[in-house]
Amino acid sequence: MAKELPYFRFYVGEWLNKDITLHTMENQGIFINVCAYYWLEECELTFEKLSRRYPRHLDGVNKLIADGIINMLDDDVIDISFLNEQWAALMEKHVKLSKAGKKGGRSGAKARLKHRSSYKDKDKDNNKDKDNYRAFAHLSISGEEFNKLFLSYSKQQIDSTLDSIENFKGNTKYKSLYLTAKKWLEKERKTKETTLGGRDIKLEKVREGYGERTPQDVKMPDSLKKKFGIK
Repeated sequence: MAKELPYFRFYVGEWLNKDITLHTMENQGIFINVCAYYWLEECELTFEKLSRRYPRHLDGVNKLIADGIINMLDDDVIDISFLNEQWAALMEKHVKLSKAGKKGGRSGAKARLKHRSSYKDKDKDNNKDKDNYRAFAHLSISGEEFNKLFLSYSKQQIDSTLDSIENFKGNTKYKSLYLTAKKWLEKERKTKETTLGGRDIKLEKVREGYGERTPQDVKMPDSLKKKFGIK
């Protein structure tokens, strides 16, 4: 069902009149992301799974739970009532249409198509394009693939890497934007860790070389003192 109906109804009036707008813009953004993930999981989501999905935003999630924006049942199951209502209604219609399709054959299939088009936006965009987070030339990365990267890297890091790949003249040889971005991000992280690690080793050797002497005893150029953090 989630694949057939990849988005839920959003009522602007209800949103603006609810307590969610009393929260910070960051928490409002967290709530929308939680709703999207909840819908994708067919309205069956545990707090543990949500925590693994958004480990860096648990403070915001807990505030939303504390204020009753997001409900958490006794068995640590997430519960978002307005999405539950939509899901139940759609499931009921889905079952009815499925039965009608079995009885009526082709007429049932037309009924399903009619129902689906009445719920979805009537635009001419390709569904595949809608699911893409970023696309250029022959490469694209889906929202789901972006979320996988987002578990380990910030949005700024991912966007910066995607920009670099787009501007790279040799990107025509790449077949998967997701795998390429993942490889570039890992390489960049290892490079930074190596650089920082090397600096720490050099600094430690300098400190060991001067033993327990006080900073006043250290006779070295001011430029080197500044470089190695020695005052």
